[in-house]
Amino acid sequence: MKFKYKTSEESSIAYYGWIIAIYGNFIIAISTLVGMHGTGFFLKAFETKYNWSRASISGASAFTRAQSGLFGPIEGYILDRFGARRVMTIGFVVTSLGFYFLSSTSTLFSLYISYMFMTLGVAISGWLPIITLMNSWFENKKTLAMALSSTGVHIAGAGTALLAFCIESYGIRNTALVISIIFLFYSPLSYVLIRDKQINSNNHKKIESKETYKSKFKLNINQDIKNALTHRPFWMIAIAHSFSTASVVTLGVHLPAHITDLGFSSVQAGYVIMIYSLVAAVAQIIGGYFGDKYTKKYVLSIFLVFQSLSLFILSFIKNIYGIIIFSICYGIGFGGRNPLLTSIRGDYFDRANFATLFGISGIVINIGTVLSPVLSGYLFDLKGDYTLAFIVLGILAIIGSVLSILLPKKNY
Repeated sequence: MKFKYKTSEESSIAYYGWIIAIYGNFIIAISTLVGMHGTGFFLKAFETKYNWSRASISGASAFTRAQSGLFGPIEGYILDRFGARRVMTIGFVVTSLGFYFLSSTSTLFSLYISYMFMTLGVAISGWLPIITLMNSWFENKKTLAMALSSTGVHIAGAGTALLAFCIESYGIRNTALVISIIFLFYSPLSYVLIRDKQINSNNHKKIESKETYKSKFKLNINQDIKNALTHRPFWMIAIAHSFSTASVVTLGVHLPAHITDLGFSSVQAGYVIMIYSLVAAVAQIIGGYFGDKYTKKYVLSIFLVFQSLSLFILSFIKNIYGIIIFSICYGIGFGGRNPLLTSIRGDYFDRANFATLFGISGIVINIGTVLSPVLSGYLFDLKGDYTLAFIVLGILAIIGSVLSILLPKKNY
């Protein structure tokens, strides 16, 4: 008997949006494992092999974040214009090239080039395309769908110990080559499974014709986008997102090094990431549920307080007990805030412009993600530990919590 999917009725288990959400979970998991969690392990391996400073290797992350911020508006526009299916198919090939280049890296310059390809590829094949698909396929269960699809961010944490083991046992080259092959496989698979859903908006309708096809690269800033950019919620959400994501990116780069500095092994550092990732996976579903049930800005602020608390714990309690408490608190905060920071935008902005506006906000978001890893690496090189860096990141997360509480109602 042939199973029939549905393109309407999102409450049905046979709704195709849920199929995309589950597949998106796997995509985000592999992208996060090697692109976010894996960054710290790869960079630590390069530091050990070539004796590069932490500020200089952190520059690879900063360089790619700057690239991501500049490309963000274009990325969002391309997704809205061409659809996630075609964009993701190309993105996986670009990511594959990045890891292929990483396998032969021997200089800082080649490291930066490798990460440039990897970041660009992951950006147009991973999280934002999947979240954009969830925004277009769902309305009533949007936050839950976003939570389900992006839980892969935390499921990825379960594989960090294995990734650390592979880098230690088989080397950077062999590990990066295998990852390159995996991403290349995802390209045709995504072309087969991903389906874009047309969005009809009162102010923004996409009509495919020969005339519009010829002008696909002509950027059209419609009135909905202009309205969003002139109202406080857009900027408040972007700043809160930037301040809370600064610690996420910084820990992705420096947490493995911090834990090994405390006397633990790289594989044990992988277990720490696995613990907070598993906690975050549960917290993300809870955050998605409460985000649909209660006022999102208040729920978001609570999770950001947990994230801030975890960073203060990491700063001052430098033993196994502190690391475990940090893992639990950070998992709750990091996991719970993820679907809320995304879905809250859907409450303010038109769905047809979601990816474009998210891409524009990426410029603001990436200011924090560009500066924080490098400054944290610099502070480590200067002071010999990360205490001050983690304190600053904790304060930024608290400011993000306050900004979310102060969000006004939509008035346009």
